[in-house]
Amino acid sequence: MAIRFYKVYDFEVHGTEPQALHSVRTIEIENKMICLARISEGYFAIDDRCPHAGARLGLGKCTEEGMVVCPVHRYQYDAKTGKGASKQGDYVNTYPIEKREDGIYIGIEKKWWQL
Repeated sequence: MAIRFYKVYDFEVHGTEPQALHSVRTIEIENKMICLARISEGYFAIDDRCPHAGARLGLGKCTEEGMVVCPVHRYQYDAKTGKGASKQGDYVNTYPIEKREDGIYIGIEKKWWQL
């Protein structure tokens, strides 16, 4: 499999600070819903669906510690690793992010016939 990167922010169009610090939002790429979080270390992308109740994480919030908080039951997931804060061992998938000169890109794994 290969990773294909999709531009989600264009610095010329959206400015160099297109998303507020400690915020989340939902982005759809290739029919996949992704939660984009901005924390002090940069941008991070995780699955938008909470594995606990199915809520959209992009409608939640992001703490100063970099935890994405589910808007339904307040479950928390590390924006960098996807690991849940609960002792149940839950997690959400993460996606690679690249900050380039012209914008922010999210990587999605593609099979060779999808490239």
